Amino acid sequence: MDGKVEKRNAYIHHFRGGIENLYTFVTDNKVSYDVKFKPSDYILENRTPFYVSAFELAIQIAIDSKEKSAPLDPKIAGTVATIFDDFFNNNNEQVVIYICDSSDAREEARRRKFNQWVEYFKGNEYLKVDTKIIDPLGPIYYSSIILRTNNSYRNQVIQAFIDLADENQK
Repeated sequence: MDGKVEKRNAYIHHFRGGIENLYTFVTDNKVSYDVKFKPSDYILENRTPFYVSAFELAIQIAIDSKEKSAPLDPKIAGTVATIFDDFFNNNNEQVVIYICDSSDAREEARRRKFNQWVEYFKGNEYLKVDTKIIDPLGPIYYSSIILRTNNSYRNQVIQAFIDLADENQK
């Protein structure tokens, strides 16, 4: 994030902790969000000769607003950026994996929105690599891995992630 996100472009967030490393925030429109970093070391387990501290990212509306969908809000990108920075400041070597939910056939919209948010904060500090798994009988599963550019195992972790996606083509 390079420290460029100004506080006025982000909501105040709270780290709640727990097994899922829960962060929460509430928008001006009274929409509550949970941002979770769930330990998911199993995803890349036995794919590298070293331990990979992996977390699956989940961004969810925690308390539904009165509207069916949350309105567009440019401050959410800044909030996600500050949360990412806070989470990564605890361990430079960890990686975050994001898999777009496809349960309601809105995975493409989620992928586009997530890409916008990441572009907002990644700068020279983070690297994002995208993959997709194509199921001929159903949805496309979009996924991304995000890691710091100075991660000592960057190339090996990225290759393991790409290999995993290739092996899981349906």
